[in-house]
Amino acid sequence: MSQRVVVTGLGVVGRLGFHWRDFWKALLAGESAVVPWQPGAISDFPVRYAAPVDDAAFTAAFAGLVESLPPMERRSRFGAMAAYAAMHDAGLIDKDLRLGVAVGSGIPERDTADMLLAMTDAGPSWDAFYARRAQLNPALRGGNDQLAAVIARQFKARGPVQNFSTACAGAAHAIGSSFRMIRNGEINCMIAGGADSVLSPMTITGLHLLGAPSVNEDLGDKLCRPFDEARSGFIAAEGGAFVVLESLDHARTRNATIYGEVLGFGSSMDAYRVTAPHPEGRGAAQSMENALRDAGIAPGDIDYINAHGTSTPLNDPAETMAIKHVFAAGDHYRKLAVSATKSQIGHWIAAAGAPEFIATLLAARDGIAPPTLNLENPDPACDLDYVPLQARPMKIGAALSNSFGFGGLNASLIVKPYIKEDAHEYHG
Repeated sequence: MSQRVVVTGLGVVGRLGFHWRDFWKALLAGESAVVPWQPGAISDFPVRYAAPVDDAAFTAAFAGLVESLPPMERRSRFGAMAAYAAMHDAGLIDKDLRLGVAVGSGIPERDTADMLLAMTDAGPSWDAFYARRAQLNPALRGGNDQLAAVIARQFKARGPVQNFSTACAGAAHAIGSSFRMIRNGEINCMIAGGADSVLSPMTITGLHLLGAPSVNEDLGDKLCRPFDEARSGFIAAEGGAFVVLESLDHARTRNATIYGEVLGFGSSMDAYRVTAPHPEGRGAAQSMENALRDAGIAPGDIDYINAHGTSTPLNDPAETMAIKHVFAAGDHYRKLAVSATKSQIGHWIAAAGAPEFIATLLAARDGIAPPTLNLENPDPACDLDYVPLQARPMKIGAALSNSFGFGGLNASLIVKPYIKEDAHEYHG
């Protein structure tokens, strides 16, 4: 018999706070993490706004813990502390249990000075790079699985350890895979989520060359505006977020606090273009349909969707079309509340699915949908109810969170409020 899967721990590290309660309070209050920004010592860089973590506040929030970390990339430090926060929130620090780890991560951070080690008189050479590897910043010598390994060692994890490098869907894939392993009885407890930072000069330059981040200066810190006519690209951000997932029986045995229940997970591939979604949202639709099928519920059972909602010209109408397709029966798409928390926190890239999953879970728990900020003039091609500007109290029986990454990599997760007396069994 399939195991019910619940969430018992939450951890968030980002510009809006270092505890999930602060993060959630800021979302509901309509606060924005977007601030004026330039990468490193570079001035007059075309990308002028981002959502960076406040370094001093981060160090103060985790005083004594950050200092104990081994040399790590910036994103991995955020992720390690978010994982610790989630485990602490779940009451599992220093507990002897068989724990699994699943992490969504992106391309390892590299600074210009480090990459220049590859240069010779004849041009770039990997042989030269590896010969000079000792000169690398020690925090940058690991691969993109560094965070998963650090978390596993930190908590003496004896279960499966996974790393997902599936672009902006990475953290959602990590959570979805963990959910399925617990549901199938392979393990009782997983720490899952992701961390990322794309604010290094090399990474943000690469994204800028792709035309992904907004360079519009006219709107100031309000330029992240999913589904709005004036949207012009995403706002790069950084942070880490993790959740503790457990089988219901395991959580009940230890009398854990339960924030909500995971019902289903779906994924798909657009197989269209590396940097553009299918214009009709076919992959996105398939991902949502797969999640609904996995959960064993009908489209009409969903009340709220936390959209991928990147504020890019291509994603927002494609996601709108996908939602209309999946929720067409009885024109249910007209009854849905859909909001984009990226309008507040920016785009965490590989980690994006984790804070958005937490926001979706808390929306279902508390019966309130967070807003889509800066939505003042909706694009005619984006004609759903996007909960503009202010949070909205509403009954949420089930909610869906979307994460769609570069290359057409899609993931969707479905959650519901935890009801102690609910005897529903899942056979996905």
